[in-house]
Amino acid sequence: MSEFRCGTVALLGRPNVGKSTLMNKVIGAKVAIVTPKPQTTRHRILGIFTDAKSQVIFVDTPGIHKGTKQLNRNMVRIAYAAAQEADVLAIMQDASRPLDSATRLLIERFADGSLKQPRIHVLNKIDLANRDLLLPRLQEIQRIDPEARAYVPVSARKGSQINALLGEIRACLPESPAVYEEDWFTDQSQRQLAEEYVREQVFLGMHQEIPFQTAVQVERFEVGDSGIEIDAVILVGSERHKPMLIGKAGMGMKRIGTYARKGLEELLGQRIYLKLWVKVDADWFDNPGKLVELGLGSDAS
Repeated sequence: MSEFRCGTVALLGRPNVGKSTLMNKVIGAKVAIVTPKPQTTRHRILGIFTDAKSQVIFVDTPGIHKGTKQLNRNMVRIAYAAAQEADVLAIMQDASRPLDSATRLLIERFADGSLKQPRIHVLNKIDLANRDLLLPRLQEIQRIDPEARAYVPVSARKGSQINALLGEIRACLPESPAVYEEDWFTDQSQRQLAEEYVREQVFLGMHQEIPFQTAVQVERFEVGDSGIEIDAVILVGSERHKPMLIGKAGMGMKRIGTYARKGLEELLGQRIYLKLWVKVDADWFDNPGKLVELGLGSDAS
């Protein structure tokens, strides 16, 4: 009988390649928020998948990108720190788009031998890709990183090839007992999940630079007999963004609150009473002290 395997898998890649979507699909719960906008994931998020053979601890990381603000630099440091600490590296790319120079450089960086963990290349969004170009794309990735353990095309959105990917991951994990209880699916607290669900709706509802200059901070989280009461502040980086976020007659905030509340009720299985405020905190995203307070320092977990 084969031994139980357990270990961490760092999901790495450029922004918007589908890391969070893949993790949510595998574990069957929405623990990482997903939006079409880059830099949605800002800190390390664990998603825990357990079955009879293994426990796979996925580490969803911020997209690796260039940025001038302290927040951007912290996000990239978090991604590389997760890579250094993981047992397996899952390097993801968007197979529906041409292989760009930034993705190529990222693959080359992980293939340079500085990290010794086994690497698996995940070519996501094959449901949107040109099938005639998929095999040449796989061959190109094999040429760039011939020492990788596997090259797996998947559709995280549709769940295609997920079992094949899990099989490759299991083969790379060390033999070890489970770290988390079988019914755990994330290490995030309910308070952290509430902040993320509100921020997701801000990202989905706002345009241009506004989402990237917003953050959410829960100021009160109380569990009672009738449900959970949550008071949260949405920080904006400029006074001019405040009325845009609130919307005409408060409709913007109402929409954000309604959808965030519904999502949390579905995830947590409890009634949610959510109150939101908007507060201006100029340049919070470039303030190291404020970033630490928000859990977005360079060592954020």
